[in-house]
Amino acid sequence: MMEPSTSDNIITSHEPQHSNRISLPLVSLPLRPSTLASLLRCGFSSTGDVAHALKMSEPPDSNDENDAAIRDKNAARIDASYHVESRLDHFADELGCSPSQAADFACEIDDALDSMGMPKISASDQRAEKSAPSVFGATAASILKSKRSASNPSVATRQIVSFCMPLDHLLGGGIALSELTEIVGLPGSGKTQLAMQLCVDARLPAKHGGVEGCAVVVDSEGSWGGAGIERLWDMAAALVEHVRGSALRRAEAKRAREMDQFGSFKESTMEEILVPAWFTPESILEGIHIFRVHDEAAQTCTLYSLPHFLIEQEEKGKPVKLLVIDSLAFHYRVASSDKKKDKGKTNSLTNTNNLIRMATFLLELASEFELAVVAMNHVTTKIDKDDATGSGVKLVPALGESWAHSVTSRLMIDHYSRVNDDASFTEAMEEWRICTLVKSPHKPPGTALFTITDKGIRGVPTNHSELQHRKKSKHSTA
Repeated sequence: MMEPSTSDNIITSHEPQHSNRISLPLVSLPLRPSTLASLLRCGFSSTGDVAHALKMSEPPDSNDENDAAIRDKNAARIDASYHVESRLDHFADELGCSPSQAADFACEIDDALDSMGMPKISASDQRAEKSAPSVFGATAASILKSKRSASNPSVATRQIVSFCMPLDHLLGGGIALSELTEIVGLPGSGKTQLAMQLCVDARLPAKHGGVEGCAVVVDSEGSWGGAGIERLWDMAAALVEHVRGSALRRAEAKRAREMDQFGSFKESTMEEILVPAWFTPESILEGIHIFRVHDEAAQTCTLYSLPHFLIEQEEKGKPVKLLVIDSLAFHYRVASSDKKKDKGKTNSLTNTNNLIRMATFLLELASEFELAVVAMNHVTTKIDKDDATGSGVKLVPALGESWAHSVTSRLMIDHYSRVNDDASFTEAMEEWRICTLVKSPHKPPGTALFTITDKGIRGVPTNHSELQHRKKSKHSTA
């Protein structure tokens, strides 16, 4: 299990030129995920490694008086061009990028160190040597072409299915990769149950319509330990049983068709249909990594340290395709409450800035590693003078409007019941949930009914979902 960086991870560089400089692990710096991933993939693990790559190369010594005079005359030019450009070229070669991009990386590391009160890795300010910041754009056509020419385009364009047909239809196939999806609801509405189902489904083999990846869970509420593990096992066992049964039925149907047409069947085609031997409940749970965090600092540190863990998983051939934060709001709200008790007020601007930075980080993490980020959120009360119920308050998602604008998609889960004279049927309806798609850049708003069974999240039959129903509690979708 990955541990947040501590003071034990801080080492002193042994480079002669930087004997008084502290070398910090790059994962401990507030760097963008794309920057951190690029550096780690090229073998840079600490600021000392980067400083060594940026180390100035002095011009060769010469005893020739004429050469010495030339060096004295052009000392400023040598310092401004030879030293800086040479070290940037070397750094860029190791990263496999342009010198301008290498300078951007160095500046970002310097900014991160400066924000922590640490000395910079550059002997001089890189910005002084750059005429203008580099901007790299891309056309929509080039992005689409890159996406289609991915190493495994069939998987890259897939979504994480929930095995709940109404919900998958609402989302256009499932939870989208490379996006930040927020799930909002009251306690007990089924947020964690849905997240558990998604973690299990992320392990679904690619040839059966899955993304065949691992899942990472940042557990801030303690819902994933103890009974939560047993629940994951039940869902995993049900998924394996369902997929194996479905594959066997398809294999038998294909075998019958080939026997009718050709009088024989190909074993190779049967192997393509059947489920891989590794797909078992044990292997599914082995691919779900749970990180328990107990406060806001631990949660933030764990999330910012994830790129290193994600790269390790990629190198093992077990890429992470789902990151669940259950819940992001819990520690932020507790921390805000503690500040109010200690100081009588809380700095809402600081909290908002932290949330925006976190949302930006999660969005870039999702894009860089082509994974789905699912963040759970609570609901809170808001004064509403126009409330028709007369209560004067309404329930709205926590974390504020700045966070709401940052997420890609927003789902709201609620309890639903039906107006019906049949008491037994009404009792069954008590376990129904409704999921409302409030915000999405590529799907229209809509609703889907589902229920929570002993095997996991399942859709409500169509003939039932079309019946009249009413909400138990009033939620705002604003």
